[in-house]
Amino acid sequence: MASMAGRQKATARLTPARRRLLKDRIASVPFPNALGIRLVRMQAGTVEMSMAAGPALKQYQGVVHGGALASLADTAATFAALTVLPDGMDLVTIEFKINFLSAVRTGRAIARAHVVRAGRRVSIAHVDVYDSRGNDLAATGIFSMLNIPSPATTPPMHKPR
Repeated sequence: MASMAGRQKATARLTPARRRLLKDRIASVPFPNALGIRLVRMQAGTVEMSMAAGPALKQYQGVVHGGALASLADTAATFAALTVLPDGMDLVTIEFKINFLSAVRTGRAIARAHVVRAGRRVSIAHVDVYDSRGNDLAATGIFSMLNIPSPATTPPMHKPR
């Protein structure tokens, strides 16, 4: 129940300006862009992202590499938590645990992240990763992120190519 109350309270923080800022930030981060990670949906405390299961992300058995799926999940967890952090705060992942349950072979992998707790120091998010049909649970994980002050002026991140 505490997480639901926290989510309802956080809803007011995801203003149109903050939503725009987060969408711009997602588009400007080089590593997720190199993996083809895209924002699908964003609400306060919840983010859905996807990633194409292209040949560059596959391991020798022809399925998407676990590291790519973990990166998708970590990116979704991070941005879900950013939707509920107060202005002036940022975060970094400090720990995660992920279980791989089935292979992603084709289409897109879909990560659905929701904030379990947005604390003063640490935020926790849960992420489920599905195949492109959204039926088969490919991975599930829990992510811990340290809340840190944002720099006074956030320099622009690398421009996507």
